[in-house]
Amino acid sequence: MIYFGYGSNLLAARIERRLGPCERLGAASLAGYVLRFHKRGGDGSGKGDAFRTGDPGDRLWGALFRLDEGQLAKLDRIEGPGYERRTVQVLLGERGLEADLYAARPEARVPGLPPFDWYKELVLSGARENRLPRDYLDAIEAVPSVADPDPERAERNRALTPRSATPGR
Repeated sequence: MIYFGYGSNLLAARIERRLGPCERLGAASLAGYVLRFHKRGGDGSGKGDAFRTGDPGDRLWGALFRLDEGQLAKLDRIEGPGYERRTVQVLLGERGLEADLYAARPEARVPGLPPFDWYKELVLSGARENRLPRDYLDAIEAVPSVADPDPERAERNRALTPRSATPGR
């Protein structure tokens, strides 16, 4: 099965910590969708959502991974009840492929909910790792974020990002 990871699952260290080794197929895009940080996470912060706009000019970028059935079942559990798995048509270079992604359920969306700074750093690190377009990186960098009130959780998650990706380190 081919999985389209966006948000924090763009970062190989993050997805592999969750699922074990994954075969990465490359960066891909999805027309008619944008990245929003309005999915309410279990920690109360904003998480990434593949938000369908229907506008063919909109583009969500992500990374494609080949997952086995065990990894997919594990990812279903991790993403939990706030997301639903969908099959979409993505572009890998010039090639169209079917891939599954997780999109936030409408009842899990909270407009204006900011992500924690460490979460945004994971997303940015993954976007850089996959060499996504500069304007896409700029848009992520412009998203307001807040400090996590749990410093241990923040540090645990920051440990996945390259040191150069974390401001002030």
